[in-house]
Order: sequence, then C-alpha cells, then structure tokens
Amino acid sequence: MNDTIKVVIIVVVGLTLWLVLRLISGKQKKVHVRFICALLKALNIVGCLIAILNIYYDINKAITAVLTGGGLILAILSFAAQKALNNIISGISISFSRPFNLGDKIKVLSGSTIIAEGTVSDITLRHTVIMTYDGQECIIPNGTMNESMLINVSSRDKVGNFLEITVGYDDDLDLAIDIVEKTVRSTPKVLDCTKPLVCRFDADGPVIKTTVWTANVAENFVACGHIRKQLVAEFKANGITIPYQTVTISKD
Repeated sequence: MNDTIKVVIIVVVGLTLWLVLRLISGKQKKVHVRFICALLKALNIVGCLIAILNIYYDINKAITAVLTGGGLILAILSFAAQKALNNIISGISISFSRPFNLGDKIKVLSGSTIIAEGTVSDITLRHTVIMTYDGQECIIPNGTMNESMLINVSSRDKVGNFLEITVGYDDDLDLAIDIVEKTVRSTPKVLDCTKPLVCRFDADGPVIKTTVWTANVAENFVACGHIRKQLVAEFKANGITIPYQTVTISKD
C-alpha cells in the first residue's frame, strides 16, 4: 500500500475518533468521563503521530538509541515533564475520587486562603477551569486542585452565608436586631435565617451576626447584597447608625 494512502487512513481514523470523543465529552457533566475523554484524545493524537512517523522511520531503533545513549536528554525531558505528569496523575486521582462534577459550585482552599470560588466549567489533562461569580475564568492546575481542600456547596439542599453588621454603642440594640431579622426574612430568595445575635464587640460598636440561607450560592450573593442595601435605608429611618472610622485634621 502506498505510504501516502497509509497516512491518509491514519489521519481519517484519528480525526474520526477525536470527533467522537469530543462529542461524548461535550454532552457529559461527570468529571471522570470528561477527563478520560481528554486523556483518550491526547493518546489518540500521540498514537497517530507515532504511526505516521513509523511509516517513514524506524521508531523502534530511534527509541532504543535514545534509551541507550541519550541519558542526558532523558534526564532533561523527565525534569521538564514533572509538572505535566503531576497534573495528569492528579487529574486521574480527581476522576476516580469525583469530588465534584461540571456545573458544581465549589470553593478551593489552601490553608485558610481561598484560591478560587465558583462553578466548575471544564477539566482537562492539565487544569480545572472554574468560572467565578464575577464572570472570570480561574484556571487551576490539577496538581493544585488535588492538594487543596475542596468545599462542594452543590451537594447541599441549601447554602448558608454569614452576614455581619456593626451598629453604634449608643443605638437601640434590640431594635437593630429586630430590623436585621425582619429585613433578612422579607428578602426574596431567602429560605431561612438564624436568630440575629451579638457575636462580638468591635472598636466601632457591637457586631450583629446572622446566617442567610438560600437555594444556591448565586442566589445567596444577590440576597446578601439586597439585604445590606435595605439595612442602610432601614437603619437610617429608625435612627440606627453604622459607625465608620474618621480622621480629623487640625491646623494647629
């Protein structure tokens, strides 16, 4: 068979398999299926390249020569590929453990630091893509994802978020607490809230704290924003102050 025909057959078969895998992964939200498809697509490309090169060159002899006399080259390639292999292996680990799926809302933490928070939109051989709530794509290496603490908020029936409001020491604290509770409970999308309590004393005044519960993180973000805006108006109408730091400059 002519070498050109062989190359055409390999390309057609490889392209067909790649399109099939792309079609399968595009319809799947399961993280392990998405990652396995990405891995198979990469192996398909490598296999096609090796098959085409083998038509014109003796690949076995080339590999043997590199293994026997290319120790330095192998060392350099191994060092350069460490992070890439780590991300691939970490991706396999994530696929087996399945801590999240596409569309899940997760929080990625390294110690007490939040690396990313948002919706999982994709996973590849190298990285996981998280769409943050402000519309940005956060691309995190799989190695980092595998080593970080993950909080999957999509696995719960509802999502709670703390809301803290500082009022003045001279204000009517019982009235302020009552306003906070009524405002939170009357806000659209809010499913429930804990009884507001004074959680601590700051330099500016007592801090009132409650937990706002909604169906998901996106609704919680919107609800808490609406609550804060409404509290400014309610506090102002009822003589409750929200203290803040001021600086007085004297000419003396």
